[in-house]
Amino acid sequence: MSFFIDDWIDELVIKIKNEYGDRIIFIGLQGSYKRKEASDSSDIDIVVILNELTMKDLKKYRAIISQMPYKEKACGFISGQSEISSWEKSDLFQFYYDTQPIYGSIDYLLSLITKEDVKRAIKIGACNLYHACCHNFIYGDSYEMLSVLYKSAFFILQAKYFDETNQYISSKTDLKKHLNGIDQEILNICMDRKKLTAMDELDLVLYYDKIISWSSNLVQTY
Repeated sequence: MSFFIDDWIDELVIKIKNEYGDRIIFIGLQGSYKRKEASDSSDIDIVVILNELTMKDLKKYRAIISQMPYKEKACGFISGQSEISSWEKSDLFQFYYDTQPIYGSIDYLLSLITKEDVKRAIKIGACNLYHACCHNFIYGDSYEMLSVLYKSAFFILQAKYFDETNQYISSKTDLKKHLNGIDQEILNICMDRKKLTAMDELDLVLYYDKIISWSSNLVQTY
């Protein structure tokens, strides 16, 4: 059975509309499929916002997903409108800009996001990354986790570039063209991070040092 993302999304949207009708505020797509960077193993990150969200609604949505082909690829975010409007604004920045509308609009969220929220997104992201890197090096020392940590750096770089230029760039390939120095180096490793799983201990220490130093600088700068 061949997988076509557009057909899959069309089928899901029809099911959602049939179930929730005019209660739907928004349906969108996020993540690697939105950025045109998906691989065979990528999840499909779907956003659904209803006028309100109850446990009954969650049970219905779970049933919809369970009936979908390739249901194991389904992932994403579902919320009531009041909750998303009251969301932590530093998270809302990435949420808004990384979401491709399929049905409805979330443009009303844009007025809630300030310049300081973008800086806070960078700060929180860098703090979390710094902590996770140090923790993993001491307690886990997992090659796979280091790859995940470099993956998360991409989102910090997106926010940092937006803070500097007021321009949001969705894809890694396009963002790379606009970066230089250590920022570009971190993104290069992120894009080729599979090689981290095949490195020896000495090389891994160098890569840990690089991302810890980078995130440390952001924590102190922002």
